[in-house]
This record gives sequence, C-alpha cells and structure tokens, in this order.
Amino acid sequence: MSKANIYKLFMISMALLPKTALAANDVSDAEIKKVLSMSLAELTNVKVTSVSKKSEPENEAPAAIFVITQEDIRRSGATTIPETLRMAPGIVVTQSGSNNWTVSARGFNDQFSNKLLVLIDGRTIYSPLFSGVIWDSQDTMLEDIERIEVIRGPGATLWGANAVNGVINIITKNSKDTQGGLATAEYGNQLGIASVRYGVKVGNDSYIRTYAKYNDYASQRYTNGTDANDSWRKQQAGFRSDLKISDSGKLKIQGDIYASDEDNSYIFPDLASPTYYNSSKGLKAGGGNLLMRWEEKLSSISETSLQAYFDNASRKTYFFNDIANTVDIEFQHVWTGWERQELIWGAGYRFINDKNDPSAQYALTPSTRNDSIYNAFLQDKFTLIPESVFLTLGSKFEHNEYSGFEVQPSARISWLPDHTQTVWASVSRAVHTPSRFDSDGRLSYLIDPPTISIPLPVLYTAAPNKKADAEDLIAYELGYRIQPVKSLSIDVTTFYNRYNNLLQDVVGDPTIFVDYISQPITVENINKAHSFGFESSVKYNVSPSWQLAGTYSYIDLKFDDKAQVGLFFVGKHPKNMFNLRSTYLFPNRVEMTNSLYTMSELSSINVPGYYRFDTKLSYPVTDSISVSLVGQNLLDERHKEFTPFLYQRQTEIGRSVYAGVSFKF
Repeated sequence: MSKANIYKLFMISMALLPKTALAANDVSDAEIKKVLSMSLAELTNVKVTSVSKKSEPENEAPAAIFVITQEDIRRSGATTIPETLRMAPGIVVTQSGSNNWTVSARGFNDQFSNKLLVLIDGRTIYSPLFSGVIWDSQDTMLEDIERIEVIRGPGATLWGANAVNGVINIITKNSKDTQGGLATAEYGNQLGIASVRYGVKVGNDSYIRTYAKYNDYASQRYTNGTDANDSWRKQQAGFRSDLKISDSGKLKIQGDIYASDEDNSYIFPDLASPTYYNSSKGLKAGGGNLLMRWEEKLSSISETSLQAYFDNASRKTYFFNDIANTVDIEFQHVWTGWERQELIWGAGYRFINDKNDPSAQYALTPSTRNDSIYNAFLQDKFTLIPESVFLTLGSKFEHNEYSGFEVQPSARISWLPDHTQTVWASVSRAVHTPSRFDSDGRLSYLIDPPTISIPLPVLYTAAPNKKADAEDLIAYELGYRIQPVKSLSIDVTTFYNRYNNLLQDVVGDPTIFVDYISQPITVENINKAHSFGFESSVKYNVSPSWQLAGTYSYIDLKFDDKAQVGLFFVGKHPKNMFNLRSTYLFPNRVEMTNSLYTMSELSSINVPGYYRFDTKLSYPVTDSISVSLVGQNLLDERHKEFTPFLYQRQTEIGRSVYAGVSFKF
C-alpha cells in the first residue's frame, strides 16, 4: 500500500471521528450471554423470506437454508461479502487474487459460477455476460447487513433461471434499526478500510440512513514470492429509506454508487505470432443502482408488493470494455383467505441493455444487444395436517431470448413431529439459460505446450453458438432438523442432482502452423452429469459464555461422458469441506472468536487441500468505542486457493493481520 493511500486512509479515518460521543447503550455482558445461550426454538423466531418469498420461521422452511446473522458477520472478522459466506455449509468460497473470488454451491465451481443466484435486498446481482457474480463490484457496509439467507439447492420456482444450485439473499437492516452515527476503520498489512453511516428519523415512523465507504487492499504474491501487482481501491456510497405512507402501506427506496480501480498484470497472446507478452493495464469498474419497493397490506388475508430497480455496471480492461443496464419490475400477491391454503403468485419483466467494445482477444457480436425476460410464478402451500404436515406446490414460467419458454416446477413436503423436529423433502426442476457470451462471444487464449508430443503452444479460439439451449437440473433433496436438548441443534441435508444439456467446450480439428497450433472451440449442449452429497451444520452452547458451531459438506460430482468435460469444470469443486467456529465471552465483555476452515484438493487445477485459521478479539472500551484485532490465514504465510481468470498468473493468498476500531455517535 503506497504512502499516498495510507495518508488518504488516515485522513478519512480522522474525518469519521465523532466530535461528540453521545450516550449510547452498548450490548451488555448479560445480553451477550443470553444470545449465546439461546435454544433452537428461540433462535428460529428469526423469520426468513428466501424460501417462500414470504416471512416464515427458519426451522419450518422446507429447504436447505442456513442463516448468517449480523452477529456471525461481526464475530468473523470478514471484510468482504464473499468472506462471510465461508461459514455456510455447501458453499465454496475461494480467492485467486486480491480482487478475485469464486463462490459456488454443489459443484461447477468457476470464476463465474453460473448456477448460483445472488441477490441484495431482492435485486439480482449478476453479470448478464456470463450469468455469474463479479464479487469485487458487490459491497455494502457489513454492519448494515441484517442477515444472509443461504439456500443450497434449486430456488428457481420463485426466483427464476440460474437459481440452479442455490440462492444467496443478502438482506440489509431497516433504516429504523440504524439510527445515529457509526464510524469504523480497519488497518493492517493487507488492507485499509474506512466507513461512516448516519441515520435519522424523517417523519412519523419513517427513517433514512446514508453511508460512505473506502477500501484499499494490498497486492497478493505469485507462487515464486514476487508481487502480483493486483491491489485495488474502491469507493462506495449509498442510502436506504423506509417510509410509512399509510397505516397499511410502506415504501422502501435505496441505492448505491461505486467506483473501483484495480491493478492487474495480464499475460496476453500476440495473435499475429502466438507468444505471450505482459501488460500491467489495470481494471476500472463502476456503476450504481436504485431500488423501490412498495408493500401494501390490503386486509388480514391479502398482501401485495411491487418492486422495481435499475442497475448500471461497467468494467473496462485492456481487452474488455462493457456497460450493462438492467431494469426489473415485479409484482407479488400473498393470499391466505382459503382454509388450509397459502397462495402466493406474481409476475415480472426484466430488460437488459448491453454494449461491448471489441478487442483482438475478446468480442461480442453484435456489440450492442437488448434482451427481455418475462416471468410469472405461482405457489400454493397446503396444510395436510394442522401444525404438522404441509405440502407446497409451485412453478415458475419464464421466457427469455436465448432458450425460449422455460417451466421450473417444484414440490416440497414438510413434517413437524413436534416443536423440536422438522423433516422435509423436495423434487425440483431448474434451468441455467445460455449467457450473452455463450450466444455471441469470441475469446482467444494461449496455452503453453501441454505435452511432450505437442511441443508447440496452442491458440484456442472460442466461437459463439447462437443455438445453445438451456441446461436443466432435476434435484431430489431430503432434510432433517432436530434439537435433542436445549443447548444443541443439528441440521442435515442430503441430495441427488441430475443435470442434462450441459454446455461444454467442443474442440475442433487443429490447424498446425510453424510456431503454433490453432484450435477452434465451440460451446454445445453435449454432456450430462449427476451428483450426490450431504451437508450438515451443528450449533452447541457449551455454557452461557461459550458457543460452538460447525459445518461439514461432501459432494461427488461425475460427468456421464468424461471425454467431453470441457476445459473449465472438472475437479474445481472440493469433495470435502469443514469448518468449526468457537466464540467465548470473557469478563468485561471481551470476546474471542476462533474459526478453522478446511477444504480438500482441487485436483484438475493443482490446488492442494489446505487449512485456514482466523481469529478475532474484540473489546468495548466504552459504550461508544470498541476495538478489535483480527488475524486471517494464520497457519501459513500464503497458499493457493484457486486459479486466476484468463490472462492472469497464479497467485497465493497471504496471511493478514489488522486492527479495527468503531465509534457510535
């Protein structure tokens, strides 16, 4: 981190210091112990919305859901959204550079994991180019996140295409719960972060908050120990308002703007005579969004909502320059007027405008495209036995301009033998539609001689396939939750997935030149796969001051035609993952959280299995000031977690230590 950036961070941190610390009641020692000792029944008073698109108790949800709370985020020491997701079972989080993450569920892990749908307050955050999430563009103040609902398994019946292997819904706090001021700062060997937020009341039961945040992350290192030159800086600001319009109606308006400047060293192929050459051209990203949501309670049995948002995102590199604008609107109605039934239905429309400037390495044809997606959904929950057995049937009906009309149904049944147990099962269909790149993209990349028998470099050229069809999944799930004693809760899910029409790389006949081999590639629906696995999570309150939590996940993913597995998918998802977290409350409200994560090898990309140990020690100095010390990746100096994106060299993720301070005013 340069001296200029350190000075900039210092000045921002000083600006965040409150001139007057107003009296603020922080969480007491007794209150923290109370939370640590809560039973499963008490904890599940927290409602979730991602499974059924309406509020319901977490323990009754007929899906493999895991909730990461604000307390979990605070204790973890995480500074980015991907880091918080390491706590969830079945979710793979790997980092391949200072500004690159991969996040996936139940297989098919890659830089752009296109079978996982991610939302922030109901706004879909994915690149329409690749149907994957670009994580360095997604951020907010972590202190403003109320919870993250993580669903493993299909969620397409309500959320639509690309909710194939999971749905992650990041839900921020109501602005009523973030009144007053908060300023935070973290600084260490690999990061510097400063943020400020302020909330006020603007009328009778109406509130608003604003925030601003600055991040500065240092470079990681290559495998040979040299600087990878991939540091990045990001500025972001935003607001949220929660307005009570009438006794029965409320309006939420929120938005964000951001700008990111990333250093990256690329290795490009010279297409005239294929050899590598280096470029240190960086990446600039920016954008913003505005969301409005109206909720109206028409009666005790009828509720409606109307949500609309606009999202703009741009990314510019040496070989890639893209701007995407998305407009989305959705209406939803919940009806409970029939005996033993809860009906939810809705319809929506999404418009995407994309513009790309071509380069020698990458191009989309046409360079500008407009796409429309129409959808409707219907779901009905039947009470078969009051307070005991429930059946949920539903389907999403969607039309897109790549694969046409898609139907994505599901059936879910849940049985509550008593207040300590839940058994559920489901069968669902979900699809992943072809992306803009699958249909219109051209990409050229160079690979060094792969074998002794092929002594020349190979220049691969990926061509578009406008006839690509949707990939589809039939998923079978069975889950069980139990609280055998007050201090212990267990959640286990097993699944079997069957994939058809998988888009895979098909390598054409080579053309041999004097100094290289030219190899064409097309993406076609030629393969099938199946996977089996299970995921478990356990929470155990050892005492009022000590809480343990852990997860274990296993998956076995196999392709039907191993000869047609493509260049990008095989062996990138670990078979085994495990994490164990311990939180202990010492006297005087000193709190320590230790986290151990393990991941088995990623065989095809030469990433060995590794252990990761993080720790956080926090102490509230006064009612308005608290300090913390965090260590991440403490078991080794650095290690590989994943392969970088095309044209980038392999980096290793290093040990990080930082101190933090927060002020309430």
